[in-house]
Formats: sequence, structure tokens, C-alpha cells
Amino acid sequence: MDGNVLGRTLARASFTRALAGDAFVQRMLDFERALAEAEGDAGVIPPEAARVIAAGCASLKPSAETLAADGKLSGSLAVPFVKALKDHVRKQDKRAAPFVHYGSTSQDVLDTALLLCLKPCLDETDRVLSVSVSRLAGYARRHAEVVMLGRTLMQPATPITAGLKIARWAKAIHRCHTRLRIARQRALSIQLGGAVGALDALGSKRAAVRRGVAERLGLADASSWHGQRDELLRLMSELAIVTVTIGKIARDVALLSEPEIGEMRESPPTKGVGGSSAMPHKRNPVACLQALTAAVRAPGLMATLLSGSLGEHERALGGWQAELVTIPELVDAAGGALDALERIAGGLVVNAERMKANLESLQGLVFSERLARLLAHDTDRASALTLVDDWSAVAVREHRHLRDVAVAARPSLTGQIDDVFSLDAIVTELAPIVDETLTGIAGEG
Repeated sequence: MDGNVLGRTLARASFTRALAGDAFVQRMLDFERALAEAEGDAGVIPPEAARVIAAGCASLKPSAETLAADGKLSGSLAVPFVKALKDHVRKQDKRAAPFVHYGSTSQDVLDTALLLCLKPCLDETDRVLSVSVSRLAGYARRHAEVVMLGRTLMQPATPITAGLKIARWAKAIHRCHTRLRIARQRALSIQLGGAVGALDALGSKRAAVRRGVAERLGLADASSWHGQRDELLRLMSELAIVTVTIGKIARDVALLSEPEIGEMRESPPTKGVGGSSAMPHKRNPVACLQALTAAVRAPGLMATLLSGSLGEHERALGGWQAELVTIPELVDAAGGALDALERIAGGLVVNAERMKANLESLQGLVFSERLARLLAHDTDRASALTLVDDWSAVAVREHRHLRDVAVAARPSLTGQIDDVFSLDAIVTELAPIVDETLTGIAGEG
């Protein structure tokens, strides 16, 4: 779970720590302590045994590497972990050792420990998304009057505003944030079911014990879900969607930052950031790189999780285990994307002058659809489009502005055509759409 050195280059440090081997083992100890204390309170195990086990969980410091190596014999980290805890407790009190992990099973401790590791990552995700939405909304409002090229199929299209483009990014992240909060609330619950999910060893005390474990761990109480992974899958799918949504923003910014475009940067140029090992002049968009690396990984990881959910009966053979391996990787990818989003939302540079220059370089051709709409007032739309297409061909061939070609061909347009090619008109028409897109989003001023 600690990842490799290449992966850590693009990872979020706090996520790496939360999912590290030692952190996971500590969460397993937290589960066993909570289980013993809850069972002691409910009278399932002797109170004194519960106290000894809790103390043992506090004092035991097993090596994650050793447990991982020993776990290969059973296919589960939990088996050598429980053995180590029982041996440790036995040294303190032989009578307490049989009550370690009482009524529970391997999947209970592993699933719950995983969710405990995810919890701080989700807390941080919530904060980063909230701040980033606010910052992007602020950029959108500040640049609502900056006209730029819209682009479809990688080609110039009808003009939009930088404010509208950024507002759409903010809205997408806002939607992700809302869905993730709902999925998180439903998924962050304990897994405690025993061998087949019935907690049969606890008898009538099962609900009290489960509730006690949940309260101690700060997770929701829930009936056993070890064989039905839908809520956890939903949470992971929302994290994957967050990751690819950030990747989409990064793709846009990276394309706009190409020197021949030069309309946006992910952040102001900073010495040492984005440098090349061979070319001193380069300033690579490293935040975009980090986000896109994460976004490329996420779909495949999510596909693995969906495949793994097709488990057999009451405990899966291979699928659940693949899930345990894959979830930390998906969370790691999401962390990398969040790192990138923070930098983009915190330092985005909008070059209004370059946007205007790129618009003007196309000699009015991107206003052709607006011109056709004007002509369609006096004729049918198909005829208007054909006429403007002919005029556009003349403009390209003769290196003339489309407005001049149109007026020369039809002088009666002279008094009507100004709004067609007006940047102010674009701003006025799109302002309500920017406002609509940002409805419900508070942005920084």
C-alpha cells in the first residue's frame, strides 16, 4: 500500500500516509480494540478480557512488511495479524487470548480498516473540492467579459467567454462534490458479520456490539455488507468520476497553454516548477500532467473493482481480494488529481489579450453561424448557411475579413451586421448562461 517510488512522484503525500502499510495495520488494531470493548460492554466476553485486549492493541506494534510476507501463506493479512495479537495478549493474560477477534472474521477487520484509512482521505477530498469550486467560480465571474474561441473537434467554433468555460468546470466539480458527499455518508460504515455475515456467535447481543464498534470507530452502524459491495462501489465510482472530471479540466488547460495558443496557464511561471532535464527554456504543465496521469489510471481501476464485485456466495474467492488491492490505487490516483486541482484552481492564469488575438486572426470566420442567423430572418436557414459558406470561402481565399466580404456582397447589411461581429454582444448574450451555470455556487471575489 506504500506504492513505488515512481508512483509517489505523482501522489498526494497525505493520501500516501493514510494508506501506508503501518497506517493500515494501526486501523486493524483500532478495529480489534473497538470490538473487544464493545463485546465487553455487552457481556459477550469478560470485561477483564476486553481490557487486556484493548491494552494489547495499544502496545502491539507489528511490522506491516512481516505481516504481508506471512499473509502469503493464507492469502490474507488478517490471519497473521490476528495470530500476532493473540500471542501478544496471551503473554499478558492467557485467559484473555481466546477472546481476541471473538465472533469476527478476516473480512470484518480488513474491510473496516480500509474504510478507516479512507476516511481522512475523504475528509481532505471534501475540503479540496469545496475550496476549488469556490476559486473556479471566482475566476469565472472575474473573466465573464473575456471573449475566447469556443472549440469543437479541436477546431475553432462559435466564440464563448472564458467565464463560461471556467464556470462549467466549477459546476462539474460542484456536482462531483455533492454526489461524493452522499456516497460517502452511505458507504462509511463498519463491516462486522462474522463467518457468513450473521454474527451468530454473538446471539442476541449482535446489534449492541455492532453499534458499540461503530460508535468507537466513528463509522456508521450497518448490517453486514461483506457480500454486497454496492455502496462501496458507488463511493469508488464517485471518486473515479472526480478524478476524470479533474482530468478533463487539466486537458483543457494543457491545450490552452500550448505556446502557439497561449490563452491560459495552470499557474504563473515559477522557477524550478515544470523544468526540463535537458531544455532550460521549458515550463511544462506539471499539474495538468499529474491530473491526466490520474485520470488515465482511474477507468481501468474502476473496471477491476466492478469485475471483483461478482463474488461467490458469502465470501468471494479472488474478487474481494482484488478489490482490497485496487481501492488504495484508485484512492491514490484521486489524491494525485486533487493535488493538481488545488494548483490549477489556486493559480490559473487567463491571458485575455491572447484570446482576443487568436479570435482576430481568424478574420471573423468564427462568427459565420451568427451571420447565418441574421440572414435567415429574410430567407430560409439552408439558403442562409449556403450563402455564408460561399462568403467564408471568399474570405479565406482572398485573405479578407468575413464582415467585409458580406457587406461587399450585400450592402444592405451595413446597418445590421455590427452585432454579429461584436464581442460585447457575445458577452451580453452569454452573461445569463454564466449566471445560470454558477447558480448555487459561492465564489471567491
